Amino acid sequence: MARVLAVTAHPDDELFGVGYLAKLVSEGNELFMLCTTRGEGGEVGEPPVGPKERLGEYREVEMRAAARALGAREIRFLDFVDPWMEIDGEALAIDATPDEFRAAVATHLEELRPEIVVTHGSNGEYGHPQHIYTHQTVRAAIAALAPWKPAELLTWCAATGANADDKLTNRDDPADFVLDVSPWFDVKLAVAQAHRSQHAMFLRNNKATDLTQMLRREEAFRGWPLGQPTDA
Repeated sequence: MARVLAVTAHPDDELFGVGYLAKLVSEGNELFMLCTTRGEGGEVGEPPVGPKERLGEYREVEMRAAARALGAREIRFLDFVDPWMEIDGEALAIDATPDEFRAAVATHLEELRPEIVVTHGSNGEYGHPQHIYTHQTVRAAIAALAPWKPAELLTWCAATGANADDKLTNRDDPADFVLDVSPWFDVKLAVAQAHRSQHAMFLRNNKATDLTQMLRREEAFRGWPLGQPTDA
């Protein structure tokens, strides 16, 4: 049995690789989740789940429900605040130096000592700065660990050659493996359903009328060399 740590920029980002995470859980592996923000900068939903100033509280509750649906052993949050953005506005990274962010992530890596770490791709999926910052920081934190390091570092939404038109593809991350997640699709849907405040955004951005239409049934991952914080 392996210990797995999924590191995400916001609540709901685990959906990029949740089918694979569900597979790992179904095989008896122990899943921990670390969210770098509480998603305070996101949308409140249609209809709103509550006032904008309390969105971080609501999204933490949603993330905990998603973790339960996934079968995670524990969900943890860093205390960085997600910058607010308007619909179709500019996304931003957290207000933290690389050293501050790396130290915060490293604390959980050192405590949990996961064999497998899964996180964002190098292009931030659709280019979100906090996704990119999280990718870079996880790699930097792992590179600085000594003498222990995880056995694997994986990133989701890798490029397969067949998904070049998918707006979520990390085009600079060639896939090392592709997984049909249909056997775990019910789990993936339950996780998506937990993020109620983001449903309107999910459907709008994917031009879908229900959640089953916007959830991908294939996931691709790149494995990264350990000990190299920025080089591919």
